[in-house]
Amino acid sequence: MIRLALAVAALTLTAGCTASNTGPAPSAVPRVVDGSTLRLPLDDYLLTGPEAALVAQARRVLMGQCLRPFGMSVPEQAAGQPGPPTLNERRYGITKADQARHAGYRLPGDRPERPRQGGTPDPLLLGVITGTGPAVVHGVRVPAGGCLVQVNARLDRGEPRPADTDLAQRLTQDSFFASHGDSRVQAAIQAWSACMRTRGFSYPDPLRAAADPRFQAGPVTRIEIQTATADLACKQQVNLVGIWYAVEAAAQRGTVAANAPALERIRAMNRTHLAVAHSLLG
Repeated sequence: MIRLALAVAALTLTAGCTASNTGPAPSAVPRVVDGSTLRLPLDDYLLTGPEAALVAQARRVLMGQCLRPFGMSVPEQAAGQPGPPTLNERRYGITKADQARHAGYRLPGDRPERPRQGGTPDPLLLGVITGTGPAVVHGVRVPAGGCLVQVNARLDRGEPRPADTDLAQRLTQDSFFASHGDSRVQAAIQAWSACMRTRGFSYPDPLRAAADPRFQAGPVTRIEIQTATADLACKQQVNLVGIWYAVEAAAQRGTVAANAPALERIRAMNRTHLAVAHSLLG
């Protein structure tokens, strides 16, 4: 999931490196308390978490329909951890006071990680899905390119796919990393870290606080609640979320303008996929 990827990858950024301004000056810096209200320019070209889940469910239904004549079914998939209900609620770390007070850094519905089921995938099943196996399986001809191509065609309703379907995802990751290194954001992060030290907590970055191994499993502890509430109070004190958002939004506006035709094709694809999912699932 992109949000987890952003958080994990951001931890590899070197806080001591020289930061510079990566984009135009923001037109205004809002005072932000709740990140769930934020909307970035590239969000128009991304599916929200619930929308992506809906399309994924439709994809599984269509895949099951394609596999059924071969006497096969879609492999069971372990349920993942729930994500934030909006795209940017946790983009810059925790921002909801009620969640910090009651759940620390956890999201509602978080559950202990289960071990992933092992086992070797059935090569015959993979061949039918990808079209790389026998041309005929159990007396039924495999569609050209396998069920994956057939499912994509049904989701696309016959419309040509964008040349780069991951463009919007990649651009939003790039803007996150670039804005993290911006000198204005780095100054706000350093002010946040100084504020945390006055409250007895030592973290160089709010994403490191959220990724503290003590807060990843087991019951929510008193120290996690205390850390999360201090984290949020310091974000509000230095307006870290408002500054970071303003810098990234300004950069994304230029990115959208520079990639408008390709992004519009992705937006059209997303709309088509959602329409098919709603039609299929009701």
